[in-house]
Amino acid sequence: MSVVDDLAHEAGRFAETVGAAVARHPTPDQWRPGAAVSDSVRELEVVLLDAGWDDLGEDAELLPYVAPAAAALGRGFASLRPVDRLLGGALRSGGLARYTGAGGERFVEPRAGRLELSQAERVDPLPYADSLGVADVSGASPLGAIEGEEAERRMRAWVAGSAGYLAGVCEEALRLALEHAGSRIAFGRPLSALEPVQQTLADSATLVDGLRLLTAGVPGPDELLHGGDAAVRALRGCQQVTGALGFTLEFPLQRAHRRVRASRVWSEAVLASWEAG
Repeated sequence: MSVVDDLAHEAGRFAETVGAAVARHPTPDQWRPGAAVSDSVRELEVVLLDAGWDDLGEDAELLPYVAPAAAALGRGFASLRPVDRLLGGALRSGGLARYTGAGGERFVEPRAGRLELSQAERVDPLPYADSLGVADVSGASPLGAIEGEEAERRMRAWVAGSAGYLAGVCEEALRLALEHAGSRIAFGRPLSALEPVQQTLADSATLVDGLRLLTAGVPGPDELLHGGDAAVRALRGCQQVTGALGFTLEFPLQRAHRRVRASRVWSEAVLASWEAG
């Protein structure tokens, strides 16, 4: 086995460990319109920490592990908080932060090639379109910054994790759409037997395959931006196949829909801030 094959094997094994942890500690869907909700699961985060998750943001040699592991989180529609932990704290962008606690938490804002640190004794939870625990932290006090190689390494890990997570979410969304199309009967046949449905699913599958290929390496900023657009288009096709059911709170596809759209917005804002100046 070559060094590359060995690395891919080890990365795959770690991703399996993450996937098993997600299965043991599933993320509840508590979101409702107008809610300020966090889908962070403390028990899952403890297991990931014990498995060495935080090492992924601290050791450059572990970067190839990040995207496959984050894809395992995405397939379980798990919290994005572990991905943000790769930066060294709760992600902040402008006056907003996600996955905030009750106060006193360290926030990390990528800006102009460095990771600016801050802390707020008070956070004000905001209603949001997804279960990201979003809050107003505009009054946070500065705590310095992470710069140089460490900032670059942590940012690369976050970017790779964000792209891998999108791939995992879309894989599960496509599985749900295929399952629905195979079981739903229309005009005396399963939906999957209808040519327009087959074409829509094929288009989404092509996009998901492209996203999955990203997890084989270390996705960069361009791949993350492309991945956000591809994920939204893939979900659009999946929801077209499931119809109104795909938007109901009772069917899990709406979780994927909300997550990919929110993730794209945050990723674009974070990357623009990181590259500014």
